[in-house]
Amino acid sequence: MTAAEQTPLPPDPAFRCSPWTRAHDVDPIGSAGAFDALLLVEWPLPWPPDVSEIPELARASAVPGVRVMAVVPQPDATADGRLTVVHRRRTATNHLAGVDHRVTRAELPQLLDTLVAAPLADHGTLPSVVGDAPSEVLVCGHGRRDACCGRWGTRLHLEVTDRWAGVRVWRCSHTGGHRFAPTAITLPDGRAWAYVEAELLDGVVRRTGDLRVLAAHDRGTTALDPWAQVVERGVFEHVGWPWLDRSLESSSTDVAPDGRSATVTLSWSGGSAVGEVEVARVLPVLVCGEPPEHAVKSSPELALRDLRIS
Repeated sequence: MTAAEQTPLPPDPAFRCSPWTRAHDVDPIGSAGAFDALLLVEWPLPWPPDVSEIPELARASAVPGVRVMAVVPQPDATADGRLTVVHRRRTATNHLAGVDHRVTRAELPQLLDTLVAAPLADHGTLPSVVGDAPSEVLVCGHGRRDACCGRWGTRLHLEVTDRWAGVRVWRCSHTGGHRFAPTAITLPDGRAWAYVEAELLDGVVRRTGDLRVLAAHDRGTTALDPWAQVVERGVFEHVGWPWLDRSLESSSTDVAPDGRSATVTLSWSGGSAVGEVEVARVLPVLVCGEPPEHAVKSSPELALRDLRIS
């Protein structure tokens, strides 16, 4: 083998994971990672590809059901030598209550240990608390994880940083689903979004967007499993924005033995829904810049085949 043959080829822009996925009209629903507790930790760039490699975040990142994400510190936020830690815990299907903590870097591991020991508890009386968290938008700009997020996510973050009064916007680490970049998560509703643009986010934050249009960008709620996310999106589109002020009383998912379909039942005060979900196709998850045949992972695209709401 010659030296030229040993040299890796540069990434091919034709196979950037996000444009390729969007060009193939992949529906992002069912791709939101599920969690009931979220910790946002101010941490300066650069981040490693996986923020669990940051020693101070490693133990908390290993706790099941808890999502730990790094966020770029707000301007001048660390002037006093302290970092903000946002602890959010699910109090309803569409609500993750949030509290802001401020600690020094040396105090950070102990605070995280305390929070993850009881991640769904109200830790509002800890001395580190500085107040309730405002509404937030997380925009993935984790360039060391994925080039598409690093490029388009960072650009989006700059566009929307000061767009809404009373809403805090973070550039965050990996949200999952980088093939749908730019990606975002809105809080406190805990919903994940794909192929995001500033105007789209404006309609989400203000609750004025056309849900028939937004459906193609809706990755699902972080409260449910992938199959249930598909059915819940159908309910969301049917009910409209007031849906985000309601909460499910129960959710069940019955997956077929072959893993290719599922029946989902959701119930809430005053209503219920039964949905049939199928795997529409299985697509490669591109290694950004490499052709599909080099993919080492694949992912199912889920589709709602029937929905009965009563």
